[in-house]
Amino acid sequence: MLGRAVVEGLVQRGDDVTCFQRRPSASQGKDVLGDIRDADAIASASQGCEAIIHLAALVAPRPRWRDAYDVNVGGTTKVLDAARDCGRLVYISTPSVAFDDKPSVGSAAEVARYEGPDAYARSKAMAEVEVLSRRDLACVILRPHLVWGPGDTQLVGRIISRARQGRLVLPDHGRVLLDTTYIDDAASAIIAGLDRSDDAPQTWGRPWVVTGNDPRPLAELVAGILAAAKISRLPRSLPAPVVERIGWVLGRCWPTDEPPLTQFAARQLSVAHWFDQRDTQRALRWQPMVSVDEGIRRLSTWFQEHDLST
Repeated sequence: MLGRAVVEGLVQRGDDVTCFQRRPSASQGKDVLGDIRDADAIASASQGCEAIIHLAALVAPRPRWRDAYDVNVGGTTKVLDAARDCGRLVYISTPSVAFDDKPSVGSAAEVARYEGPDAYARSKAMAEVEVLSRRDLACVILRPHLVWGPGDTQLVGRIISRARQGRLVLPDHGRVLLDTTYIDDAASAIIAGLDRSDDAPQTWGRPWVVTGNDPRPLAELVAGILAAAKISRLPRSLPAPVVERIGWVLGRCWPTDEPPLTQFAARQLSVAHWFDQRDTQRALRWQPMVSVDEGIRRLSTWFQEHDLST
């Protein structure tokens, strides 16, 4: 979803874009199919390019560590080698790499230090450290937070799926305050990062958290998403420690890599996450344009046009 939105923005302004991924991108870019773990394929796909935007990652609630490492760390090192020949890189990270089980209240981007049990966050933290170690490359590191919008199978898709199954539970009535990023704003920030990788050395070699700068209580965001999908069933509330315990059990006993909840996810939804965006906006010369309310309106329209509401 995010990669396609970035491609569309680049093509609309006249850039030539190559999309390297496992399946056709359904975008206006030129598709080259391959695996992020294949160094030769990456080098071939990027030949002649001026820059690389690296969005590929294994995102799953409970992937095998070997798979998460090979894709998120090993794949990134191969992209770094290819980007050295291109000259510029925009690396898409996540604020989860700095999660330390405490709230982030008006924080800026902190050091990637996560070493806990969540394979996605740990492997992404290791990958970001690898990116920062490459001093021979103009690189902008962006950490979009909770990207959502039409077509989202992660945040929106899981909220709707859990709600329809009657399994949607919010810790402490969803009171926690969260920053999120609407898809259009996340894409425009990445394009801004690409531009700044060319002319602003002060943006290189450090992470920048990107959000819509419109923090809302989790319950308000969830209610808006459910209303957009015309789902009237309300989520249940449980004390945060109970939700975390449920996540701990499900994360260990669920038979696939997609448990409904993990302890890591439960904890992240139990503590505040909102960020000071002033430095990011100044550095990227960028501002978000879509508020949560406007995003919900667009999501509702999309559901109606695709006849996906219940």
